[in-house]
Amino acid sequence: MTCLSELIPTAIKAFANEIMHPVALIGCRTSPISLDCCEYDLAIFELSQEDKQANQVVRVNRQPVELIHFTGSIKDHVIDLANMAVLKDNAKLTLSSAAKDIIVEKYTKTLVSSGKKSLIGSLFCQQKMRGTKHPIVAAMWLKIAAYEFIDGMIALSGNRPMPVHILEQVRQIDQIDARRAEGVEVALECIGAERATRPAISRSMEAIKELKLNDYDKDLFLSKITHLLERRMLVDCYYYAGRVASINLVTRIESFHSQYSKLVQLALDLSSDSQSLEKMQKRLFRAVKIGLGR
Repeated sequence: MTCLSELIPTAIKAFANEIMHPVALIGCRTSPISLDCCEYDLAIFELSQEDKQANQVVRVNRQPVELIHFTGSIKDHVIDLANMAVLKDNAKLTLSSAAKDIIVEKYTKTLVSSGKKSLIGSLFCQQKMRGTKHPIVAAMWLKIAAYEFIDGMIALSGNRPMPVHILEQVRQIDQIDARRAEGVEVALECIGAERATRPAISRSMEAIKELKLNDYDKDLFLSKITHLLERRMLVDCYYYAGRVASINLVTRIESFHSQYSKLVQLALDLSSDSQSLEKMQKRLFRAVKIGLGR
């Protein structure tokens, strides 16, 4: 079996070695499901919040590398650091010790907690949906609720949600638990996976470019969209674009959603059929309750 460290490009190892803080490779590049478009996520551990720098994307030997800066206790980042490959450590071997300390039981317990938090987040978004009179904003909150639900179910199944690889992770749920799989199907219907066409994705992409205009990872997002389209992975591409948009939109003040409802509608490819949305919300609500064991 090939060791993970042997799969990491030499140029990226050399780049990590030049960073003054401990560095580890995390994310999908430590898993067997990464794609050619996936970046190399480097977790950089600084001593304090005052030392923390802004995240950024750089190119190392033509490979995209995302520099993700962490502070605080390593135990607060168990999900992100599971299966990490330590590229540079300090004299105290902080990262190497942490890697050994993240045992399966601890990782699973943290994932379950994260999964339940996402399901509760889904309920919160559904409440937001019911509390607005704006049809596009209501559709937005339902779609975000569905994304939260799928993230939660993947975490409860024992995996860290990875947006580009969600459908592969969903297939694993289908093989494990029929009840969870049924809920995921409801969520995918809310998201509108059957609407995944090149024109819909193209419209969403243009709107998301506007939403992410000042984001450091905008070009990385666009390169992933392009790669998925070239491989004709339309549903994966549609899902990923919508998830990126939803993450951006939840950070906006609420007046933004109604003021720029056309931009929101295009970014998430939303339908404003209120009766259909209400029916789907009720089904998603039941799926969340089942997921929470209630």
